[in-house]
Amino acid sequence: MKSNQFLRISIRAACAWCLFSVTGYLFARPIMSGLTPIMESMIEQMQSDYVAHLSIIDRHGNPQIIMSCTALRRFALPSGQIIPFLGTVDCAYMDAVHALVPMVIFLVAVVAWPARDRTEVRKRIMLAALILPCVVGLAAPMVLVGLEHRGRNPDLYGGGGGEMTALLQPFAFMEMGGRWLFPVLGAVLSIQLASMNWTRAARV
Repeated sequence: MKSNQFLRISIRAACAWCLFSVTGYLFARPIMSGLTPIMESMIEQMQSDYVAHLSIIDRHGNPQIIMSCTALRRFALPSGQIIPFLGTVDCAYMDAVHALVPMVIFLVAVVAWPARDRTEVRKRIMLAALILPCVVGLAAPMVLVGLEHRGRNPDLYGGGGGEMTALLQPFAFMEMGGRWLFPVLGAVLSIQLASMNWTRAARV
């Protein structure tokens, strides 16, 4: 890659990052409200202990995603509180702006990388529209499920209670940087597929 091309990509990436970051910061509440059905569906696919309901509320001056859990079986919290069948409790929360960062990373990468022509741009936009819901469905929901499960099983995550459960392993991966890796991989997939000659690939 030539130095001038690298400079152009860097400038485009910086401009896109500023644009998407400001947009996410200003409109975090409506954006996340629109995405809650996708996230709720993904959360219910990840586990079978409860039905999740997500709401966006202001907390400490910032919009927060609050997850309420309606129990599908009786379980106990570390505090000793018993949640009965169909009982509801606020079980996890995360910052709404922070939850948008994987989307920003994905969009910046897709926009900043140069395309050969308008056809490739159109294909990239279509692919990004298909892959972006996957990024949304894997990042914040997995973190929320992990936070809830860690709250009920703090010893497992802390290493004092035996082997980490299947629900906490993806959460630990996300906490160690996986939530940033998913959007990058999704962007690379969008860019690579858009650059292919689909007609030639179909003939092969």
